[in-house]
Amino acid sequence: MKTGAAYRRHSSFQNQFQRPTKKGVHRPLMEYLGNAVVLLVYIGFVVGRKCEFENRCQCFVNNGKQVSKADCSNAHLTHIPDVPKGAENITYDLQTTSIKILKLNKIHQTFELDTIVLKSHIRNLKHTNLTELHMDSNRIQLFEKGALSSLPLTLRRVYLSDNMFGFGSYFYEFSLVPITFINISLQFSSHNFQNFYEEICLKNEHLPVLSNKPNYNQHEIQRHGQFKSNTLPYTIPFKLQKLIFRNNLFRFKIEANNVPNNSLEFLDCGFNLFYSWIGPLLTYKKLIHLDLSNNFCSNVSKDFFRGSPNLKSLLIQNNLLGFVIIDDMDGEILQHIPKLEIINLADNRIPYLPYNFFKFQTMLIEINLGGNLLEDLSFQISHMQNLSYLDLSTNRFSSLNSTVRGQLETIIKSNPNLTVNLSNNPLICSCDTIQFIKWMSQTKIRFTKIQSYKCRLYNDNNELLKEPKRVYEILKKKCSSYTALLVVLSIFIIFFVVVLLCGLVYRHRWKLRFMYYMTKNKYQNLSRKQSDDEQYEYDAFISYEEEDAAFVHNHLLLNLEEDAKLKLCIHKRDFQPGKDISENITSGIRNSRNVVAILSQTYLESYWCLFEYKMARMESIYVRYRENMFILVSLVDLSAINLPLCVLEKVHNQSYIEYPNDPSANSLFWNKLKEVLK
Repeated sequence: MKTGAAYRRHSSFQNQFQRPTKKGVHRPLMEYLGNAVVLLVYIGFVVGRKCEFENRCQCFVNNGKQVSKADCSNAHLTHIPDVPKGAENITYDLQTTSIKILKLNKIHQTFELDTIVLKSHIRNLKHTNLTELHMDSNRIQLFEKGALSSLPLTLRRVYLSDNMFGFGSYFYEFSLVPITFINISLQFSSHNFQNFYEEICLKNEHLPVLSNKPNYNQHEIQRHGQFKSNTLPYTIPFKLQKLIFRNNLFRFKIEANNVPNNSLEFLDCGFNLFYSWIGPLLTYKKLIHLDLSNNFCSNVSKDFFRGSPNLKSLLIQNNLLGFVIIDDMDGEILQHIPKLEIINLADNRIPYLPYNFFKFQTMLIEINLGGNLLEDLSFQISHMQNLSYLDLSTNRFSSLNSTVRGQLETIIKSNPNLTVNLSNNPLICSCDTIQFIKWMSQTKIRFTKIQSYKCRLYNDNNELLKEPKRVYEILKKKCSSYTALLVVLSIFIIFFVVVLLCGLVYRHRWKLRFMYYMTKNKYQNLSRKQSDDEQYEYDAFISYEEEDAAFVHNHLLLNLEEDAKLKLCIHKRDFQPGKDISENITSGIRNSRNVVAILSQTYLESYWCLFEYKMARMESIYVRYRENMFILVSLVDLSAINLPLCVLEKVHNQSYIEYPNDPSANSLFWNKLKEVLK
């Protein structure tokens, strides 16, 4: 005998799924359906065909023309199917059947009362060869004592997932059944409300509530493509203004939904498991307060709040929205609720907020961002002239930068009641944050729980910030003692760097000048192409001082150009007019195979002669890689005392030619010079 709630649930289940037999006796659906499925051994069905007694069931036969599998899962059966004639002695006849698999999944409606499986429901299976039994999604709560003993000894696999099992004595009977596999997962699972409407439509096709026309535009829905266009309308009392749907642990996505002709103003769906908010929330024109806190949600679409334009209070704390908010660069998530006044985003693991996240929220009064991972305030708030409370507690702020402080000062000009909460942040009091501490001591903004504010000093000690002005004075003295030292040290470092750079530039001045002119000439001559035979325009560049011009024109040109047919570069003759002297020199050296320096006392004293000498030296070292292109011709005896270091180094490391004053030796001198230049 069953008593109490269990009896009432069983009675409800029995009444719902009963139909009169020919004798007027009522029998449970599961018992009757079990008989019908097993009795298919007497009917010659084709493999995979619909059952003749119920075309919503599938029947399968083996090679012996006997049914080995019958599947009535998800058939939405609402009446007892017609059993074939001659089925009176069911238990006896089942002994000769060969049925192996029986599927009775989801024959109980999703949102009906829980049920108890009685012995009478499964007694006809005891003498079968059944190996696999499926009873998923039937809201089964208990097995009657002795019911499990009615299962056949051949049974090996049992599927009982998505039910509502409670503790009971039937647990001990499982040890008597030789099953090797059992699946009882997904107990007490949530189901989408849409299942309720689908099932109730099958049960009663003339429900007046479903005849209401939805008060939203179907074409508008199809235009977005983020939600189904065949959205079923949910129904609530048309005068309902406040709905609390809290702490129910329902787990599913919130997809597009429509509540026609509703007056809902307050909706609390906190402490559930609505893990994805896709939406949109259609026809919530009067909704003012929405609570979706504590739902472990990690996704919210940009159309979710479409259809609720008058929303003023949005509580979505304690979710996982930090994963999606960081990508909303233009405030599209909240774009449909511009009248928002209160928003709670606390405990959402938000590392930062994009600058335009609150782009459309000009009427915000209260923002709660406590318990996140914020290190800096990166979003715009200066346009929120009504902002009265900003909660930044329990984040990672060490200070507020000058931009944020400026925005807050802009707001307080229009709203003197602005309050900021910075409690439980790792604030730092140092010379780097002294301006922040100074601002706290001077601003008219009120700080909530300032008595508990702590900041870390330069010596790693914690200091209470309940008196910011006192802390600022301490920092001011400490930081000012370093000011003079920092100034002197900075000047010294700058001076040292300047001297070092000047020394390096001076040491490598000729190399730098040479590189500059070579680079300049290179880009000026890019259009000029030379063959290997015409790599150099001149055989030699002649470097001489103006006082030695007579020797060059009367002797050198005569012997080298006219007699030896060599082409020489002479500055008076071959330099391009209008071009810088330095560019002409470097270009002439670059286009000459050799450089001949006519050394004399005036040569060593001439700036341009030494410039030519050093440019030629740079050319030989850095361009021609120490190629023997430099020829020194001395017109006078060279004294080491009078020679510059660069010339002295060349004289010591390389031979030079002295011009003989003896006319008899002149021919030997010119022959040697011609030989070298060729």
